[in-house]
Amino acid sequence: MELRHLRYFIAVAEQLNFSRAAKQLHIAQPPLSRQIRQLEEDIGVQLLVRTKRQVELTNAGRVFLEEARKLILQAAHTAEVARRAQKGESGTIKIGIASGLGGVVGRVVADHCQRFPEIDIECRDIFSTIQNDALRKREIDVGFLRPPVDPVNLNFEMLFEERFVVVLPKTHPMAKRRALRLKDIADEPLIIFNRNISSGLYERILDLYRKRGFTPHLTVTHAEAHEEGGTIMVASGKGIYIGVGAIVTRSVSGVEVSSVRLNEPDAKIEVYVGWRKDEKSAAVAAFLDSVRRVFELARH
Repeated sequence: MELRHLRYFIAVAEQLNFSRAAKQLHIAQPPLSRQIRQLEEDIGVQLLVRTKRQVELTNAGRVFLEEARKLILQAAHTAEVARRAQKGESGTIKIGIASGLGGVVGRVVADHCQRFPEIDIECRDIFSTIQNDALRKREIDVGFLRPPVDPVNLNFEMLFEERFVVVLPKTHPMAKRRALRLKDIADEPLIIFNRNISSGLYERILDLYRKRGFTPHLTVTHAEAHEEGGTIMVASGKGIYIGVGAIVTRSVSGVEVSSVRLNEPDAKIEVYVGWRKDEKSAAVAAFLDSVRRVFELARH
């Protein structure tokens, strides 16, 4: 049984006339009659009662007509889904988002979902360093991350640069400054996240100190300044924190901190979008086009 057999049967069942059905289908009547007989033989059921004057549906024919219509609609839907998938208009995209990048990624996701409503997007918070491995293992399809990026297995494009900020207790004497130099905070205890979280950002921060001949007094933590644990550590006077521009002045359970721009020319880090070099998904390609579109508009 083929889809054309179903279409032929539906035409005859709706017209209850072989001549009119053949005309509708743009075929001759004898081949149409043969195809309907072949269909009945294939399924072992009489679907039509034929007389010289009329054609009538059997009870089985009426049930078959209803199911045949469903199958034709489903076949059309299946073909449309395949066409949309080929054009990147349907499917699922898994995205990794490094800490503090949710706001900028959210604009891309909103824009893409508006233009491609059939796409499902799954977002996961994944530390930058781990995203390289997650992309290679196909746990995610697209990553928004800071260095390092694996140039052997991944393609990547820089989206923008983030400026470093210094996070201080609200009561700190320098908390109300508009900007700080590294020499202003060189003697302050520095709370820094574990290197495995974002090795590029970790090295960039320590490199700021090395280039200027300072040795930071480090306290390593697994929490970041924009997380509750990191905020409380800063607010309680355990030290200061150097992070990127997404960290803002905030309050956690009544504990307040302030962020002040670090005014050094190299106090910045790149943010990339990355994907696999062997990626063939049209849905991923369409999403990357949305990324470029949103950030190009933002630059203007």
